[in-house]
Amino acid sequence: MPLMRLKDEYLEQNGVQFLMKNEDGGEVACKVSHEALRDHADRVHFAGTDSAVFHAYRELIEDIASEAFDAGGPMDNNGRILVTSEAIAREIRSA
Repeated sequence: MPLMRLKDEYLEQNGVQFLMKNEDGGEVACKVSHEALRDHADRVHFAGTDSAVFHAYRELIEDIASEAFDAGGPMDNNGRILVTSEAIAREIRSA
């Protein structure tokens, strides 16, 4: 079941933490790591902060988080769905 954006707000802290919701409206905490954001920025020659990269590629990152949720992970140490550098690269290659 696909996740949907819960809030426009997000927290930049060693990457970006953001909230999505499942089809029942339940909150799902997600995170894209600093490394994933930097790796993606390098791949696409995008200069900017983690927040700027997240904002520019938010839909892609949220789609990957939704796919990770459906697949049961990966998750970080705090139980958040984790968007990794490998997942972003895989999604870009398949597009």
